[in-house]
Amino acid sequence: MTSKNEDRSQTLILAAYHTIAEKGFEGLRLREVADRVGLNHATLHHYFPTKEALVQAVVLYVTQRFAQTVPIGETPVEQLRSHLHLIQQLMQEEPALFIALNEAKLRAQRDPIIRITVQKQAEAWHEFLVNILREGIKQGNWSESLDVEAVASAIIALINSTNIGLSSKRTKQAMQQLERWLELND
Repeated sequence: MTSKNEDRSQTLILAAYHTIAEKGFEGLRLREVADRVGLNHATLHHYFPTKEALVQAVVLYVTQRFAQTVPIGETPVEQLRSHLHLIQQLMQEEPALFIALNEAKLRAQRDPIIRITVQKQAEAWHEFLVNILREGIKQGNWSESLDVEAVASAIIALINSTNIGLSSKRTKQAMQQLERWLELND
């Protein structure tokens, strides 16, 4: 029974995720989410007691989905290159993810519970980048004068800004320039 409930919960999360990507959080209606999965509206509350609980589940799904761009077991240069390429690939293949991420960031400004989830994801991403850069400095890939905190913040700012309206051509140009600055080119 639990597996069926988990499957149904996941289906509802995905339906809400797609609705948020299409209409934003303000356009999210529980009745529509239930209809999308062929579920009675009243039954949805057995899986998510409130709309906020469903929203929190979607934000968690989105942040975890983004975290899958973290490569392991490679050199720092390869890790960073792979991470940036995986992000670019996600931008092209699943733009809804970045729309939902941006919606989550906007919602986090007004919702303290969502803010915690979004901040945890942002801090984990920053820490991941800082660790890669520090290890790269140790291995001689980058200069010891590299300000790893600032570079990690710049990478995040660039990626956050490229998925909010730049054309795919401009995004590609910005990512290529970032790779040149960090000497990540093959």
